[in-house]
Amino acid sequence: MNKKFIVVPLLCYTLSVASQMARTEYTINSNWRFWNNGIASGQNKSSIDDSSWDIVNIPHTWNAEDPFDDVDGYKRGIAWYRKNLELSKNELQGKRVFLNFEGANQVTDVYVNNRMVGRHKGGYTGFKFDITDALIEGESQLIAVCVNNAHDPYIAPLSVGYALYGGIYRDVWVVVTYDVHFDMDDFGSNGIKINTTGVSSKSAAVSVSSSVVNDGTVNKKVEVIAKILNNTGAVIAEKSTSESILPGERKHFEQTIDMDHPHLWSPDDPYLYTVSSVIKSEGRVIDKVDNPMGVRWFSFDPEEGFSINGNHIKLKGTNRHQDFKGKGSALSNGDHRRDMEMIKNMGCNFIRIAHYPQDPEILRAADELGLIAWEEIPLVNYMSMHPEFYKNSVVMLKEMIRQHYNHPSVVMWGSMNEIFLYGSNEDRIRLQDDTAYVKGVQKYAVKLDSIIRAEDPNRYSTMAMHMSSDYERYGIEDIAQVVGFNVYSGWYGGELNDFGVAFDKRRQRKPSQVVMISEYGAGSDPRLNSENPKRFDFTGQYQLIFHESYLRQINNRKFIAGGLIWNQFDFSQPDIGGSISHLNQKGLATWDRKPKDSYYFYKTNWNSEPMVYIAEKDWLVRATIQSNPSYNITVYSNTKKVELYFNGNKVGSKSPNEVKKTSWTVKLKEGDNSLRAVGTAKDTKVEDETTIKIKRFSTSNLTSLRINVGSNAQYLDQQSNPWIEDSPFNGLYGFSDGGESTLLFRKSPIRGSEDEPIYYSCLENLKNYKVRVPYGSYVVTLYFLENKDIKPDERVFDVSANGKKIISNLDLTKEAGFCQAVKKSFNIDVTNGEIDFVFKAQSGRTLLNGLEVIKVNY
Repeated sequence: MNKKFIVVPLLCYTLSVASQMARTEYTINSNWRFWNNGIASGQNKSSIDDSSWDIVNIPHTWNAEDPFDDVDGYKRGIAWYRKNLELSKNELQGKRVFLNFEGANQVTDVYVNNRMVGRHKGGYTGFKFDITDALIEGESQLIAVCVNNAHDPYIAPLSVGYALYGGIYRDVWVVVTYDVHFDMDDFGSNGIKINTTGVSSKSAAVSVSSSVVNDGTVNKKVEVIAKILNNTGAVIAEKSTSESILPGERKHFEQTIDMDHPHLWSPDDPYLYTVSSVIKSEGRVIDKVDNPMGVRWFSFDPEEGFSINGNHIKLKGTNRHQDFKGKGSALSNGDHRRDMEMIKNMGCNFIRIAHYPQDPEILRAADELGLIAWEEIPLVNYMSMHPEFYKNSVVMLKEMIRQHYNHPSVVMWGSMNEIFLYGSNEDRIRLQDDTAYVKGVQKYAVKLDSIIRAEDPNRYSTMAMHMSSDYERYGIEDIAQVVGFNVYSGWYGGELNDFGVAFDKRRQRKPSQVVMISEYGAGSDPRLNSENPKRFDFTGQYQLIFHESYLRQINNRKFIAGGLIWNQFDFSQPDIGGSISHLNQKGLATWDRKPKDSYYFYKTNWNSEPMVYIAEKDWLVRATIQSNPSYNITVYSNTKKVELYFNGNKVGSKSPNEVKKTSWTVKLKEGDNSLRAVGTAKDTKVEDETTIKIKRFSTSNLTSLRINVGSNAQYLDQQSNPWIEDSPFNGLYGFSDGGESTLLFRKSPIRGSEDEPIYYSCLENLKNYKVRVPYGSYVVTLYFLENKDIKPDERVFDVSANGKKIISNLDLTKEAGFCQAVKKSFNIDVTNGEIDFVFKAQSGRTLLNGLEVIKVNY
């Protein structure tokens, strides 16, 4: 009884206080009913029984897993969400009630009590609907939401290199206001726009533009107050304006406040003020909205690059996709914040929010952490010339700018990305030959850029382009104020140094162009490592070589305002291959946010905090046939000197080069090898250590051997077994008499195995493969994958072992199909000290992807 008497008064007091608040906002993320099916009338309260539907919490996506399985495609269609919302009398009487969706992908129809209250097109910007007139007093309110992520020819993106997740994957809010309130129907914004002009260290003018709506039935005299609060919450300046607002009227207020000696916002000192906008009527606060404000000025220059508050800084940045392993796009605010903190801790001062507006938490974090931002709409690879497509793109652009206008971190708005990459069949092409498409892009690019400049004359317009001459030929690269180029010389083709050569020539042709490197990167898989890295082998070593080269070349060119790594994290890319199917592997961290060695390369270069990092953490278990093999040990450090110790003994001392790199050749022994690197900065000693395990294989003691056939890289499987790199016969194993190393085409996903790296490479046209082993019995497993989309009978071959045919007429297309993993095991008794495999083609070329030899102990 005592508990009841305590709880009830507190509850009543809470409701009483809530009813007096100017505005009530709360999430309704929990316990939604979900039906993953395209029923026609999921909004119907009486005819639809949702008791058997799944119960889910928002954020939610139905695509968290299915884009990444072995089944072609993933769900692109309709699903339903329903929830009974309980509203108090205080929320219904004399109030306006809104639903605020931070994001749902990509066409969203919202119903309240069977009544449609609104439709939103586009999956990456927020939207609000006034549901007041659909509410029924005295009843629970049925919220029904139909979400459709099907391909739509009138909604961007049309062609994507990432999963187009479906669902209500960001927070949903209820917002309750009085009849007079700040505008809730301005492209999803909060009705307030803040500008800082005439900014210097001595003064600034703050312009607060607000829109107030009277949804009531009587004339209201209101006082609109703009207050500036410092970061302790103290009011330092304010401005008040009084006006009368007629019923149904939307009135704009312009207020300017002068500031003396403002504390400037910058990446090194992201100081934030708050602008608190208040509406009063009859002496009572009836609405209140807070916005962040950073006081700063910035500029781009074709020779000097980027400056903020009069100081030139190199923009050191990265790109970020929003998805996460196991969650898809349905991340929590904590997930988003963690990502941004990882980026800042790496030393970035810049982020491109690619290729679409992301969760509101992203820009909140950018403001607070000091990350300058480029945000863009999802016009990716290809666009439609249909007026409806353009209309929807304009809405997306205005939603993005107006919703995020008040974030001081944003300096650029992007209109499109690689818009000439694909042709009319929505597939990649080398050069555009569709004159109608080219003319359409020219027209729309100018219009969209003009909208950016009109919506926000205080920031810069930009777009990102791949390295095609089409953009220069057709004048596209001259439209935006800042030009971004996506560059992959040394990865998709060409050489690493082609990058610098190309931009030096561009500088000569177009000296007045402001240039940004909007993307550069190379893929890696922490399970793959090599002493002899090569392009497209997905080793961490090649990724490091790539980034060392690009960072050096960017740093050496002052006119390049900055560079943006592609990508900070591995991200979904359905229907693409590589050593991990359905994943773009260019991240500096894995899809589940484990940093790779490349992450620490940038942290050493960009974070001023003294550090030393031994860049061998992605290759801690190594296979060799040598006694005391020599390895190149790389250490990154921002100290003046670095000392390396091996098993407690000093190897030497070196000064890092211009990209903070030192390296030593060290002979490692079988078993555990301890490495420690030490540096000193500002009288502070910093160090790092790791242990590398060497597994040596020889004929005398061989009990198992796993060979990553056709590859220069070692692969560490889930059981921590190293698969040694391939070789011409080296005394223990290898191929002879034929054998051409071949990598699987990067657009071809591997099916049927979690050991995808084994199948990513192969030897084709081989005739003989040999492994020397001691006397005994062995289980031998051969790994195959048909890497060409060919017809049955086009590739057929036999395999023999020690003169005995073990495979006859192997036709991988007929047996399994294109890109399907196949493995075949055999028992083989060895009396002559070797297993000699002979491959004989009946038609086409022989192939082998992997070879495993395990000794059997009876």
